[in-house]
Amino acid sequence: MDHLLSAEESAHHSSLTELIRKTWHEEAAGWERSQELPEHVIAWCAEQGLLGAALPRSAGGGGWSAIETGLMYEALGRISASLASLVNVHGMAAQTVLKWGTEQQRAGLGAHLAAGRRIAAICMTEQHAGSDLAAIKTSVTERQGKLVLNGTKVFITFGGRADVFLIFAQHGGQSTACLVDRENPGLSTYPMGETLGLRAASLARVELRDCVIDRDAAVGRDGFALPVLVPLALEHGRHAVAWMATGMLQACLDACASYAGERQAFGRALVEHGQVQTLLTRMATDLEAARHLSVAASRALDAGDPAATERVLMAKYFACRAAEEHTAQAVQLLASRGVLEDGGLARHYRDSKVLNILEGTTQIIERLLAPGLVHAAGRRR
Repeated sequence: MDHLLSAEESAHHSSLTELIRKTWHEEAAGWERSQELPEHVIAWCAEQGLLGAALPRSAGGGGWSAIETGLMYEALGRISASLASLVNVHGMAAQTVLKWGTEQQRAGLGAHLAAGRRIAAICMTEQHAGSDLAAIKTSVTERQGKLVLNGTKVFITFGGRADVFLIFAQHGGQSTACLVDRENPGLSTYPMGETLGLRAASLARVELRDCVIDRDAAVGRDGFALPVLVPLALEHGRHAVAWMATGMLQACLDACASYAGERQAFGRALVEHGQVQTLLTRMATDLEAARHLSVAASRALDAGDPAATERVLMAKYFACRAAEEHTAQAVQLLASRGVLEDGGLARHYRDSKVLNILEGTTQIIERLLAPGLVHAAGRRR
């Protein structure tokens, strides 16, 4: 990847990759078995500045560029999508608060989020509102000068651990977003149960039952959440997921190349067999393409390019599809070794499917991209 980066960016990526690998490579499989990310791991992320990396320095964050942040997600994705998802969802919520929150929210909660002293979760999905967030039923009503929330959110990443929740709801027929502390007696969380992937990401059902909050807990004005807050959060998330999937692809290629070079089959090294050569070549080529698309998305975000949203969508679309295809091929190639949990490939295989759903399924991204592509083609005629 060095040919796509400056010397400083390459050094940043190398140091992060080595730090994360040396610190957590041996522990990651255990997180999946216990189905939780230990507190000392979360504390380490805060100490290393990862939880506030993408947040502005003025708010106590790292002020990292989009390319620096993307490279962090690539390094995390090689080890654990659950670990990367902690940083991602926290960043989605924190960036939303720091950009659109009140002065009091930015100065108070924002500083705690940037330092990782409090962990945030973002609550959009409901039983019948996933890709179609306009179908959200969670409601906000008014009572004696307070706001009252009622509804249920599902598949909330790190919902079982978060200290504060950014809840998306409907208020008088308009979309809204509110901050709710875990200690609020009207909020309860329950594990979603064993899932296909992201098993250490504390996926939870968040129930709000007559959950009373102050009016100043609202983020932005009514009608602001779906057209403004959601796109901001999702763009951060899609950018992160594209890089996470790219990291998974790198981990799979490393494992497959090593195995193909050392394993003998039918009297020849595995790499001498045509089918294996095809698999490795396609995997490496798709990895290179994912890198190019992810770097282009990051560059566009850093430049404030109007095309950034399209580039982020394309990076997420390609990298996640490639990761799902090639993690399956990697497990197939390594056979009995590939299905072992401690090897990591089985985990990447499961997690890649989830990444293809998170922050917009393949089909949703096609729906978002295709009309613009047709329009652009028409302009070129």
